[in-house]
Amino acid sequence: MEVLALELLPERANRPEALKEFFVRAAYKIESGEKVVDPADVCGEIQADLDYNSLEKALRAAADKAVAAVDAVNHNDHNKAIRLWGEIFGEDFPKAPLPPAYAAPVVPRPVKDSPQG
Repeated sequence: MEVLALELLPERANRPEALKEFFVRAAYKIESGEKVVDPADVCGEIQADLDYNSLEKALRAAADKAVAAVDAVNHNDHNKAIRLWGEIFGEDFPKAPLPPAYAAPVVPRPVKDSPQG
């Protein structure tokens, strides 16, 4: 993963966008049949026994979740985004905060038909 990140992680994006772009690029690279090679170009393929099929599936799942997480933030659903990032990065990723117990549910205001004029 470190070698893929070194090669594919964008430097000029905000963190969620950069992570999304990394997972999408990495999934595409592995799906295209490219191997993970030494970035210094000294020893070739990093791990000859790497299970590329499993890596491809894991990267595609992470890419799909990263795209959904960024989309969730764009739709102001931060709890969903946090949950999705947590699915990518594992149980050590911070959990979404629970809403306060005293908070009233948000419901739309009723529409009243009243005479005008």
